[in-house]
Amino acid sequence: RTNTPHRSLLTFSIISSCFSSKDKQKMFKKDKDKGKDDDKGKDSKDKGKDKGSEKAEPSPQKATTTAAPNTASPVSPSTSTPPQNAQPVESPEDKAKREEKVRKEEEAKRREVEEKKKRAEEEARKKAEDEKEELQKQKKAAEEEAKKQEVARQHQEQLKKQQEQEEASRKAAEQAAKEEQGSEEAEIQSLESVKADPSDGPVRENYDLFPQDVYSAYDKIQSFARDLNTQIPVPEIVVVGPRSSGKSSIIEAILGRPFNVVGLGGATKRPLFIQLINNPEAAEPRATLKRDPQMKEFSTDREVPLAELPEAVAGRNTKVSEDPVFLTIEHKNCLNMTIIDTPGLILSASTNESQMIENVVLNLIRPIHRLILAVEPSKEWTQMEMLSFVKRTDQELSRTTFVYTKFHSQLQDFSSTRAVNRFLSGTLPDVKTFFSTLPSSRVRARFRESDKYQEKLWQAYRRDMVLLEQLQYDKRYARTLGIHALRKYLLNLVWRSYQECIPRVLKHLRARRTITEQSLKEVESQLQSLDSSKLRAIASGYAVGFLQVIEQLLEGTSEGNPTVNGQTLEEEKSQQGDADWVDLYNRAIRFDPEDWGIPYWNCKVYGGQQFERLLHEFKAVSDHTEISEVTVDDVATAAGINRLNNIPNYAWAASDLAAQKSQDALVPLIEQLCERAVYIVKRLTDIVEKVMDGRRKKWLPASSPATSMQSAPSQSNANGGEVSPY
Repeated sequence: RTNTPHRSLLTFSIISSCFSSKDKQKMFKKDKDKGKDDDKGKDSKDKGKDKGSEKAEPSPQKATTTAAPNTASPVSPSTSTPPQNAQPVESPEDKAKREEKVRKEEEAKRREVEEKKKRAEEEARKKAEDEKEELQKQKKAAEEEAKKQEVARQHQEQLKKQQEQEEASRKAAEQAAKEEQGSEEAEIQSLESVKADPSDGPVRENYDLFPQDVYSAYDKIQSFARDLNTQIPVPEIVVVGPRSSGKSSIIEAILGRPFNVVGLGGATKRPLFIQLINNPEAAEPRATLKRDPQMKEFSTDREVPLAELPEAVAGRNTKVSEDPVFLTIEHKNCLNMTIIDTPGLILSASTNESQMIENVVLNLIRPIHRLILAVEPSKEWTQMEMLSFVKRTDQELSRTTFVYTKFHSQLQDFSSTRAVNRFLSGTLPDVKTFFSTLPSSRVRARFRESDKYQEKLWQAYRRDMVLLEQLQYDKRYARTLGIHALRKYLLNLVWRSYQECIPRVLKHLRARRTITEQSLKEVESQLQSLDSSKLRAIASGYAVGFLQVIEQLLEGTSEGNPTVNGQTLEEEKSQQGDADWVDLYNRAIRFDPEDWGIPYWNCKVYGGQQFERLLHEFKAVSDHTEISEVTVDDVATAAGINRLNNIPNYAWAASDLAAQKSQDALVPLIEQLCERAVYIVKRLTDIVEKVMDGRRKKWLPASSPATSMQSAPSQSNANGGEVSPY
């Protein structure tokens, strides 16, 4: 609002100030860009941007020419004249946009620098990781190679040690074999050096305990028991003891023949049920291994020669199991009994295997009918273990017998009579105890023949007796010494159990004899009464009575119990099967019997009344059956020609057609009527039998069969042959 000269002067001053500041900014920017180019070595891209910005700004000359028209007013003397290159004034909006643009460019450059820096760092990190991974791989490969070398070295060392051990084992085995061979030969010499005692008798007599007559009598008892359906219990003896205590050897000695797997380390791993069977036809022992469901290769029974029996039993003794192996031995000179060989106990250890074996043995000796044979090596009484084990199932020791093996080794430790007698007196009172010595396993394997094996058993017994006699032992203990005393005791127990069963078998035999004698007398009485005349009278009476009852049922009587034996019309058809009426064209004739007026259709009847109902039903069906239509062809064919006057005879034709059509319609119904009538007659035979049985029970309520047969003719004669007791 000031005057024009002042306003022009003010405008010029503002333009001049803006121009000078703009020039300063451009100069500062150029110096800055130049410094950046020198420091960072930027290319011409930044210079191009600077040139573009310089081109975007108007030149000072143009700005001067555009501003010249506004300077027409007089200028104050104090105001200096503006330079020739002055630029126009920049608006605040353009300045803000320009600054924003510069800021964005700087921000973009900063982000670009940061991204380049990040990429460089990422590449450096990846490179470092790759180098680290490569180093780890190389280290791992080196370690694996070192391990392989170590394993190879250890393997070589193990092979070397194994070879050394095998060599040492071979040498030890050879040495042990030499020692065992030497000990075996020494033992055989020791056994054979025993001189026979004349009072002992032949060796074979020790095993021929019973004469042949005893086994024959026993076979008869068994056959009587089978005939009477009476079961004689078979004695069972369970042999238990620690591992390698000689259980299987004791069983072999009792049987008088080596057959089982005998060796150290627990040869018996599964319970072995040895079933001895008396067979008069088996002159030589016959062994049969029963099927083994646990092993597929032994799925059937197999008869095994005695020479191959040890190997066959060993094939099933591969691992510890509670499933038993069953072996039957048949011979004419043996009693029926079962000997159960059990796995060896491991009482000094508490492993899973020892616990399993202990449970198996306890389950086998738990039944109270089984005898327990506790086997244990001879040693100091304070070291015995089987007494406490057996008492877990047999507190009173009433069915337990103790056997202490390897007695010869114990005898060699005694040096005085007092010591040996004190040891022999350490047994429990009222409990059977035996001491025995058996040949070693190698000696038993060498002498497998029964005669030689029994001879070695007798020599081992005599060797112990020689030592005892030298020590002057107490003769009261002689009954407890040797395997022969044990065998005799066990067989006597078995025979005594069978003797206890003999009174029961005899009682059954006497009862069966009494019943058989009574039956024989009745049969003889019947045979005496059954002569030809009496048989003829009985047959005649039965036939007459049968016909009389048939006649009564046809005429009408309720003696046949119609509630039980009668039939309704629906029951008659359903029981006969396919009893519906059908017409000429095999079509079923359905009807309601009540609508057609059939009598007693819902009543249970039999005999004559059932015939009457059938005839009424036939009449109703016939009445409702239509005859087929007569065609002209039928009439022309039936009429024919009269021979007298050549005139058709229509009366004859009508009669012929009526007969033919009636036959076609009624013959199928008549055939069905006959079938139904036959069914009714057949039913009468069963009803007659029931009626006659009822009469017989009423007339002879308490008579025997012989009495009834004897009284049948007299009853018939008493009634003049008209009424029969049947």
